[in-house]
Amino acid sequence: MKRNLLKITALSFLAFACTEDDVVQEIEETNPPIETGQARLVINEVEYLGNRVEIFNAGDAAADVSGHWFCFGPGEYAQISDLQREGDLNVAPGQYLSVSLDKPREAGGLGLYSVNQFTNADAIVDFVQWGAAGNPRESVAVEAGIWTAGEFVPVQRSAENSIIFDGDGQGAANWSETTSITIGAENVLTMPEALKQSIVINEVQYGNLNYIELYNNGDTGIDLSNYWLCLGPGQYAQIGNLSPKSGDINLESGNYVVLPMNMPDTQGGLGLYSTNQFTNAEAIVDFVQWGAAGSARENVAVEAGIWTTGDFVPTVGLSASMEYDGEGDAATDWAPEAIPSLGEPNDAAVKTTVFNVTISNVINYLNVHTFTTPVGQSNPGPLTEEGGQYQIQFQAVPGTRFTPVTMMGNSNDWFLAPEDLNGIALWSNGAALNGVDIASELILYDLGTEADNDPATFPPAGANVGPADANPLVRVVEGNSNRGDFYLSAILDYTPGNGTEAGTFTLTITKKATNFVVTPGIAVLHALANPLFTLGEQDRGVGLEAIAEDGNPMPLYNWFTETGTQGTPLRLASSLSVFSPGVVYAFNGESDPLVGQGQENNSENGLEEIAEDGNNAVAMEYLRAKGVPVAASNEMAPVGPGGELTFTLEVPDGQNFKFGFATMFVASNDWFLSYNNAGFPLFDEAGAPVSGFGASEKSYLYDSGTEVDEPVGFGMNQAPRQSAANQGGADDNPLIRRVSALTDVQFGKGTISSGPGVVWLQDPRGGYNLVRVEIRPQ
Repeated sequence: MKRNLLKITALSFLAFACTEDDVVQEIEETNPPIETGQARLVINEVEYLGNRVEIFNAGDAAADVSGHWFCFGPGEYAQISDLQREGDLNVAPGQYLSVSLDKPREAGGLGLYSVNQFTNADAIVDFVQWGAAGNPRESVAVEAGIWTAGEFVPVQRSAENSIIFDGDGQGAANWSETTSITIGAENVLTMPEALKQSIVINEVQYGNLNYIELYNNGDTGIDLSNYWLCLGPGQYAQIGNLSPKSGDINLESGNYVVLPMNMPDTQGGLGLYSTNQFTNAEAIVDFVQWGAAGSARENVAVEAGIWTTGDFVPTVGLSASMEYDGEGDAATDWAPEAIPSLGEPNDAAVKTTVFNVTISNVINYLNVHTFTTPVGQSNPGPLTEEGGQYQIQFQAVPGTRFTPVTMMGNSNDWFLAPEDLNGIALWSNGAALNGVDIASELILYDLGTEADNDPATFPPAGANVGPADANPLVRVVEGNSNRGDFYLSAILDYTPGNGTEAGTFTLTITKKATNFVVTPGIAVLHALANPLFTLGEQDRGVGLEAIAEDGNPMPLYNWFTETGTQGTPLRLASSLSVFSPGVVYAFNGESDPLVGQGQENNSENGLEEIAEDGNNAVAMEYLRAKGVPVAASNEMAPVGPGGELTFTLEVPDGQNFKFGFATMFVASNDWFLSYNNAGFPLFDEAGAPVSGFGASEKSYLYDSGTEVDEPVGFGMNQAPRQSAANQGGADDNPLIRRVSALTDVQFGKGTISSGPGVVWLQDPRGGYNLVRVEIRPQ
């Protein structure tokens, strides 16, 4: 039946009295699909509070309607030939027939039938219902495929109005209420003035959100189901088919409804229509255009007197909106709003939540080595004779701490470890320790896991055989002979690297002439204090007990080197690096405004400056200009292991904002840490702000694709070593991508493969173990 855009209102329909349902007769189809030489009869106009109905022949052959019937429902029908009429019962193509029906009604459903079989879908020719759904003959029309269940034409309930068919299509969307009653002539759409002034486009967020807010500033509610939104040819949507973000399509006076619709981010024009007659100035209800003049429906709005040729609202930021001031029809009646107020008055104070964000550099364990087999021996064992030695080699870079541990073999749970709980610094005053005996920096500790001074339970009595210690806390063994150099020497020698990888340390442990038995042990390379135990606390239960009681380093070694579900380390960090000052931001669209994984980087957005040089200023300016909530780190300098980047980020409530961040992995050419492109939701389904470490889980290491990669920590074009910003050649692959593999040339762990580029220390998949992200609302 109908398909043109007309303005829609709340309608009431007319009715008329008939007698009763008749006996079934043979039906001769008088209104089949249009073919050459076929008539096509349609109900074309209805005075729903008057007494006239208009039939139109839209076919190309005449039709005799003397045997046709109108029917509202059981007991309410009449044969057309029995009714008062204007026009010929033999309706010629393109001609009208006006019929008088003396039963007006505010809500009804009217069927045109070829015979009086009113429950037979083959007999119904056309149908329309107004004011309400569920009229008696609706089900027949639905079965015939000429109406949709539950649809009706809204009406204003005014005797001065009629409802008219737009000439094409089937359903309520093809009908509109008009103040120009033209029974017997071509339909004219003149939307009731009350409706024109009632519904306005009140706010548009065409960037990240793609939402449109409509407001009813009139005195009565209006059903918007049959209204349309149109951007131009092929870009339209019937409001009844949209799912509101908030509000109701049956829009009461003083209320708002927020509707989804994809819109262009830079320039466009949006029309609100009462029907789908998009080129009809009587059908357009409201209009706004932005970014540039000349959008597809501008001329319609100009003809309707609701816009000025060439006028447009300047483009707003990506997550901002433009808001109507409530008066006038000019671009100057619209203003940008950095924090959209969708679903609320435009002048209402926008509710926001302030989040404290902490991005922690949690790089700690860098590598681990065991010493188990004495020099010159083929099997693991302790050093029991003077001059016996263990020797290991390891790679390390400046900033690394070193903690060796060995058991005092003739004790229950005593062990040697550095007195400085930060570990031993492998560089002093910029120079590597070379030819330096570190034994004097070691002291004896009691692990507190086994009762002391019981030789019967010393090794080799068996693993873990002694009774529990009454004091379970780790403590220093007091006495004059508690220093390591009384029992052994531990000399570090150093050979520099070749410029593309770290140099090598050699640790040689030599037993002295004492009763002290030196057992196999472990050497941990780390960045943070207390790598193995905390003085005054109980043992952590991860393997140190096996060294302290039994001289067995393997349980602790296995704990350090354990891998996750993707076969990468759970605890060992891939690299030693600082993080640059960064940015955090919030967005509420589908795409991250800064990081576009799988895309070539936008050279204007500042991501390259972060990823290559640790400069967050350009990204801050770019995101602010886009209207994106953004904050720079409070810290102006890079932060190393144990350090934190802290931020304060203010975000609007109720708009599905998500979290993103970026900070440079400074030991690289153009790598950075960020949350994945989907963004981390800052509010739960109930709208409450989230709190905790959830944003850590899907944070990853990215390559910005802007500079060719060099060995981590050794590139001459990396920020700490380059002569100026933006040095280094172009990357052959210019796409932003996850770092799926990293070769450790700092500590000699080889290639670490993490397909997704995992960086969270506690991720069960394992990965690079670099960061923790914490978000707490104030």
